[in-house]
Amino acid sequence: MSQLPREELHRVARQTLLPGFGIAQQEALHGTHVFVIGAGGLGCPLMQQLAAAGVGEISVIDDDTVDLTNIHRQILFGAQDVGRSKVEVAAEKLEQLQPGIVVHAIHDRLTADNAVDYLRGVDILVDGSDTFATKFLAADAAEITGTPLVWGSVLRFRGDCAVWWSGPGAESGVGMRDLYPLQPDPDSVPDCATAGVLGVTTSVVAGLMSTELIQFATGMNRDRVGLLSIYNALTASIDHFHVPRDPARELTTQLQHDYGGGACAVPEDDDTDAEIFDKLRDGAAAIDVREISEAAIDDFFFDSTAKHYHLPTSVWLEDPEAARCLLDSLQAEGLSEAWVYCASGKRSASFISAFAEDAERRGITLHNVAGGIKGQPATSHGMPSSH
Repeated sequence: MSQLPREELHRVARQTLLPGFGIAQQEALHGTHVFVIGAGGLGCPLMQQLAAAGVGEISVIDDDTVDLTNIHRQILFGAQDVGRSKVEVAAEKLEQLQPGIVVHAIHDRLTADNAVDYLRGVDILVDGSDTFATKFLAADAAEITGTPLVWGSVLRFRGDCAVWWSGPGAESGVGMRDLYPLQPDPDSVPDCATAGVLGVTTSVVAGLMSTELIQFATGMNRDRVGLLSIYNALTASIDHFHVPRDPARELTTQLQHDYGGGACAVPEDDDTDAEIFDKLRDGAAAIDVREISEAAIDDFFFDSTAKHYHLPTSVWLEDPEAARCLLDSLQAEGLSEAWVYCASGKRSASFISAFAEDAERRGITLHNVAGGIKGQPATSHGMPSSH
């Protein structure tokens, strides 16, 4: 006799008809506690799939709120959820899919101070984050605790998926650091605000991740640890690579003190929104360092009196002289201040770091729009209200 509620057995009846997947596997799935990092493009469809499949307990951690730009790929959210906590909305939707599920909505950020503690009592960790900083933190915490890690990433038209399991209980297993021994500089990789992503790709990769998790949790197949699957959305193809364990690599036993900011990390400095727009209304310059393809994603409009310039980061990185020519133009126009902005505030901060001295020699002060366009309030006309 199954210990599952009768309603739950009826709900998943089609699944338990599968060859090799019966009541025992369904009960194993029901008894699994999954911890999901990120209620985003991967986390949303994955949690929807796991709840529908019958995972009995899900913890999800994310400190973000729903933004309108999330909805094309984060399928648990609708326009009515904009501004609400992602984890709270996700919990509501999962409980509608599976009334008996236990969901822990954690409005927090995973850090080196809390990661290991959060994994206590967790059966499987799922990494749906979008920064290398979080991915390396998650992988290290999983290895320290011996927690199996279902890992995924999506960028543009590509998605990666793998199961890693190493550390206590899996000393001979394969961990993420066997593939990526060292954490890359976040400036060396495209960030989540600039590279773009095909919305449906996240659902495909999340489906691959969910399938791997279900196989692992039910014991159907645990031989896929270290198998990296790479999905190409444009060719609808999947390539597989076996990642071997590096015998020379020592297992991680302690988290780093600091994993650094993610690719979308935002500097916490500079002036307030009101000061920015007061200056712009007075005719200061605005320098947009986003890529040309990002222009359509613009909910940040300047006053008509502001002088607006566009110099993509890819251009000034390749040719720094282009930035100095722009500064020459500002000087020729008699401008003494310029506000530099991008999507998140990171690339604009890099621009200022690179050219602040050049600007000062021309009598120009550069300011960063902290938080970028995504961090600015908007009204019906795109400008902040006066109150």
